[in-house]
Amino acid sequence: MAQAVLTPRNMALGGGGSTYITDANANFYNPANLMIQDREGDFSFILGTGGLFIDALQNYTDLEDQLENIQHHIDVYDMDKSAPGVVDTDRIAMINDQYPGDNTLSDNRARYDLTLLGIKWKNNERAYSIALRSRTSSSFRVGRGWYENTFISNDNARPLHNRSLIHRYQSLYEISFGYAESFQFLTGLTPRLDNFTIGIAPKFVLGGDYQNAEWKNHYEQQEGTDSLSHIQSFNYDASGDFGSSTSSYLRGMTLEVANSGSFSNNMANINGLGAGLDIGVTYLITLGDDLTAVQGNESPTKRSLRLSFSMTDIGFMSYASKEISMTSEEDTNTVASIPELQADESFTGARGQYSTFIQKFSNQDPFLSAERSYQNFSTLLPMALHGGMMLEVNRFKLMGDVSVGLTNNAFNSTKLISALGVELRPISFFPLRGGVQFKADELDFFCLGFALETRHWDFSVAAQLTQSSSTDQPAVAGVTLGAFQFHF
Repeated sequence: MAQAVLTPRNMALGGGGSTYITDANANFYNPANLMIQDREGDFSFILGTGGLFIDALQNYTDLEDQLENIQHHIDVYDMDKSAPGVVDTDRIAMINDQYPGDNTLSDNRARYDLTLLGIKWKNNERAYSIALRSRTSSSFRVGRGWYENTFISNDNARPLHNRSLIHRYQSLYEISFGYAESFQFLTGLTPRLDNFTIGIAPKFVLGGDYQNAEWKNHYEQQEGTDSLSHIQSFNYDASGDFGSSTSSYLRGMTLEVANSGSFSNNMANINGLGAGLDIGVTYLITLGDDLTAVQGNESPTKRSLRLSFSMTDIGFMSYASKEISMTSEEDTNTVASIPELQADESFTGARGQYSTFIQKFSNQDPFLSAERSYQNFSTLLPMALHGGMMLEVNRFKLMGDVSVGLTNNAFNSTKLISALGVELRPISFFPLRGGVQFKADELDFFCLGFALETRHWDFSVAAQLTQSSSTDQPAVAGVTLGAFQFHF
């Protein structure tokens, strides 16, 4: 999911909002929107906007069970409590849901964000902002073979039994400085009442815990024989608590001791430094008798068509604390059979679960045979492209967005993410929002939200829903809460 921000507004709209987010969170999505006047007043600030969501292997309609499921995705892995179990009825439903057709890898994630503070001030010519944000994402792909002892055939390859396990985790703490300005050269070239704005937001980034673990591990049936080809490779980079736990395990500690002595919830645990840039452009055409494109910030825009494009997280991170890198080149062996042991717990991407899951349910341990290095390493920030369009007519807004990550990382994948959202105001201060999100061509989430918006403050909430693994009923997959935003 190439979702640049996690706020009540954009969650309720299906995860989009590249044309709609105009407060200080626009720093991280499309800083050109800072110039758009959608509220009265020249100054606004955000105090505590946050949220979380999971895209899990299993989801539950019972709220108590689902809240426990969410906790398993964001907490440190506890061997005593384990992860949600997978019984036979759950297993069938989960396989049908997560591995449709001939798919052999799932695509899941968990994420939580907190915008601690955001300030924006604007005049007729330009806008400025500053925002502080913490965000953490965990993405994981689990091979179908961990839960089903079968080979999957397709038209283009040999029958495959996939027991790959990929987990990417990253925490980032950012301070961003936004600037936006109308580009009068382009604005003046058309006879329309329009406005072309450009925005830029450089940022300083601190890195928390980091892990990029990729064990490609699958079995292929050989033509004309009963033998199987076992193909595997392993690449691993970690820093912070992940690096500390892995190093302790490789020195001979049990995984339980290594994990309990390494993982904590200390947000002051800084392991890397980096810098980045978010940039964007927005083209706004006012409609009918709306003259705000030429009247500056005298009144909010009420009728417009907006087009936008942005690129986020252009930059890098360098990790230099408790770092470890491991590599095993691709190797192919001939074996007689696939492993019989199936996993009886759901992989959630909890910190410390990756190595424990392998030890529990595999007859191999890629950590023990890989070459090791204890040197600093660098990685790109989770760069992504975003585009969107919004039609605004008085109390009604209709918008569509697309996003795509340029690399596979903890925050994004290279799959195209699209969102459709609508906002309706039955009362001027009470917007109702709804949206849907698609991953590639499949429905991923549907979302709802509302807000209270007065002259000087806002309060907003949103929920993200997905289909339960075992029923057709919806399950709560995420929530966002916007503490008070103030406007002057």
